[in-house]
Amino acid sequence: MPIASRDEKQQVVQALKDSNKKYAKPFEKGKMSSFSIMGGNWEEYAAIVMDMVTADTILEIDEKLERLNNNIERLISLLEKS
Repeated sequence: MPIASRDEKQQVVQALKDSNKKYAKPFEKGKMSSFSIMGGNWEEYAAIVMDMVTADTILEIDEKLERLNNNIERLISLLEKS
C-alpha cells in the first residue's frame, strides 16, 4: 500500500512547483532556468527539478495503469456476461 494517495503526491509536486518560479519553469515552459539573480547551487536545483520530473512521471504512469486496470476489469466483466 502506498504511503500517500495519488492526490497527496500530486499536491506535493504542485507545492514544489509553486514554491519557486524556477522549479515550475521546466514544467510550464519546457526549459530550466538559465541564470540565478541570487546565485545558488545549480547541482541542487537540477537535482530538485529531476526529482520533480521523476515524481510527475511516476504519477502519470500510475494514472495510466489505473485506467488500464479499469478497462481490463470492464472487459473481464463483459466476457463473463457473454
